[in-house]
Parts: sequence; structure tokens; C-alpha cells
Amino acid sequence: MRFLRCLGPSVLFVALGPAIASAHGGAGHVATFAAGAAHPLSGLDHLLAAFAVGLWAALAGGLRPLVFPAIFVAAMAGAAVAAACGILVPLVEPAIAGSVAALGALTAAAARAPLVLGGALIALSALVHGQAHGAEGGAAPAYLAGLMLATALLHGAGVAAGRRALALARPLLARALGAGIAAAGLVMVLAA
Repeated sequence: MRFLRCLGPSVLFVALGPAIASAHGGAGHVATFAAGAAHPLSGLDHLLAAFAVGLWAALAGGLRPLVFPAIFVAAMAGAAVAAACGILVPLVEPAIAGSVAALGALTAAAARAPLVLGGALIALSALVHGQAHGAEGGAAPAYLAGLMLATALLHGAGVAAGRRALALARPLLARALGAGIAAAGLVMVLAA
């Protein structure tokens, strides 16, 4: 029952998005918009994963530069709410490290997965990242709004980098970035 009381308002917030965020300041530092916006930037794993989502989406083309980031942000927000409500997934940190390696590898390979399959992979990655964010920062509306915005901006940076590499007829530059992200993810896996 506690979960349903917690989930209801949080789902409403996620559905309405940042439009209502400024009306709910939250209590304490962790509940602030600034704390949510800073969180994805505070760890290399979150930063690399979010950037890789955009980079892979740009290389894969089609609707992916719009769909992949939207899926990631929505799944991450839902998982953050679930974690804040006490629904926790074990081994989150190794899974996050593995997701960084996987997203980097998919980018390095310029994998053109079907939209549904790619979206499912993105959602799985976002779920573990959201779990970490929700367990650490909670699910206050302002915090979630900051978290979602910062993550979307990182996705946008990845999309922009990928599109720039393609416009310069240098897709190998973007793929090399993906390989670097994959290597960093492997180091994180070994350290986890």
C-alpha cells in the first residue's frame, strides 16, 4: 500500500513532466532541481551512458535520435520513482557499468538495431541508471525534473556530436568515441 501511495503522485508528475516541477520545491538539498540536474553529471558512468545513447542514436539514424533519448528519460524516471518507493534491483552498480560498456560497444559498431530492439536495450540501461538515481536522490518532483533535463541535455550532446561527425563524413570519429566509452565501461565493470 505504501508503494501505491508513493507511486500515484510520482506517476502523475512523470506524465505531466517539468511543467509542474517549479510548483514543488521538495524538502532538503536532495529534493531540489539543482541536485537532480547535477546528479547525472556527478558520475562518469551516468555521463558516459547518457552521451552514448545520443551518439548511438545519431549514428543509427531514422527516428532513433528522438525515440532513444525519450525512452531513456522515461524509463529512468520510472525506475527512479520505483527505487524511491522501495522497489530496488540488486547489483545495480555492476549493471550500470555493463550498460556503459554495452552502449559504447553498440555505438562503436554503429549497430543499426530495429527501433523496438534498440529501444528495449535503451530502456534496460535506463532502468538501472534510474534505480541508482532514485535510491540516492529520491523522487521529489523538482529533483526528477532536474534529473530528466540534465539527462536529456547529455543525450542531445551525443546526438549533436554524432550528427556533426556524419556531416563531416567522419563517422569513424563518432565510432571511436563509442569505443572509448566501451573501454571505460569495461574498466568500470572490472572495478565493480
